[in-house]
Amino acid sequence: MFITLFLLAFAVSLCFIPERQAYLVRGWAFVATILPLWVVTWMWWKYDASGHGLQMLIILGRSHLAFGIDGVALSLMLLTTALFPICMMLLRTVAGFMTFVLLEILVLGALCVLDLLGFYILFEASLILLFLLIGRAPYGSLEAAYKIVLYTMAGSLVLLPTLFMIYSECGTTNVLYMTCASNHQTVLGWGLLAVLAVKIPLMPVHLWLPEAHVAAPTAGSVLLAGVLLKLGGIGFLRFMLPVVPEFCVLVFPLISTLCLVSFLFSTLSTLRQIDLKKIVAYSSIAHMSMVTLAIFSQSEFSAYSSSFLMIAHGLVSPALFLIVGILYDRAHTKFILYFSGLGASMPIGSTLFFLFTLGNLAFPLFPNFIAEMLCLVSIFAVHELLAYVFCVCQVLGAAYGFWAFNRVVHGVARGPADVTRTELHTVLPLLIGTVWLGVKPMA
Repeated sequence: MFITLFLLAFAVSLCFIPERQAYLVRGWAFVATILPLWVVTWMWWKYDASGHGLQMLIILGRSHLAFGIDGVALSLMLLTTALFPICMMLLRTVAGFMTFVLLEILVLGALCVLDLLGFYILFEASLILLFLLIGRAPYGSLEAAYKIVLYTMAGSLVLLPTLFMIYSECGTTNVLYMTCASNHQTVLGWGLLAVLAVKIPLMPVHLWLPEAHVAAPTAGSVLLAGVLLKLGGIGFLRFMLPVVPEFCVLVFPLISTLCLVSFLFSTLSTLRQIDLKKIVAYSSIAHMSMVTLAIFSQSEFSAYSSSFLMIAHGLVSPALFLIVGILYDRAHTKFILYFSGLGASMPIGSTLFFLFTLGNLAFPLFPNFIAEMLCLVSIFAVHELLAYVFCVCQVLGAAYGFWAFNRVVHGVARGPADVTRTELHTVLPLLIGTVWLGVKPMA
């Protein structure tokens, strides 16, 4: 609660600062986002990993609105608070600082809230800020902004009447007190699936993600890949599986089909992309489809494997977007055809690109390898054929990853200057986290 009030007061204070003093705001915004990181680190230190259920519960009186954390939410909160200071280093306007501070409030609230209606309100409120971020003039795209809003609102309009119906019968939408939701598992399950499938996203409601990444600034892409996609995963784990378990078992054939088609379509589409941001965006769709299938497998390691893959993806994918942003700042293009021989002109940048490309295609000693192995074990426990197909199709990830790397790094040297010290310090925390979780995954 203290973090929320502090960030909200800081965001309001930014309204009174003129745009010409944005360089002064950056330092204060960085400090303001470091404070939640310290608090969440303290929560991680005090968290009892041997315990079960929710911890640090806060129930707000008769409203039944409750906040609490479990292992998955705490890990995602730590990732969120670590990414926001990096985003602050990339911003240049007061409006951008204010937007990202408000987004941090909404994301942290969505990760902690235990109320379905509260979760719905918080992540729908983030759409307003995403619309402003993606549709900004003159660099944004109103088409991409409208696409993300329309896709998400279409699913939300299915869920909202269902939540009102549950509230009228149960008197609450808090998962701690919902006792009559089992009578409406089918209706509530379809509503949750409609909105979370867009958020994560799954085919055929995935087309907003590549367009949003292309139109968003580098900080927006980092936030979208590292944090906002994970709201769909936490929604599945916290709300859908515990509240409508019978529906999840019933709909598993449909989910497995959608995940398989999403995985194949995204990896094959990546092979034909020439925009570096779209390459990373389509690879995110492939990873999140594996996360979804691991969650719905409901096997012994499903929750752990899916959450670990979300954390690994939240480190590697934002780092790749940072590297693409560094290239765009120098060449003013993201098209892969205009890059060649960066290994000679950008040795440090090429090394970073190589390391995170290995992480993205799940090379050993990287956290993605451990996470995807656990996800495949979870899938194999319930459906051997699906696990075999996913194993074989992993070669497609290596194909588009190494193709993009070879096209950019090798060839005739005509690349820009190497990364600066500030840019290296921006990527370095993600590299340290990636190596640490790859070598010591139980940390």
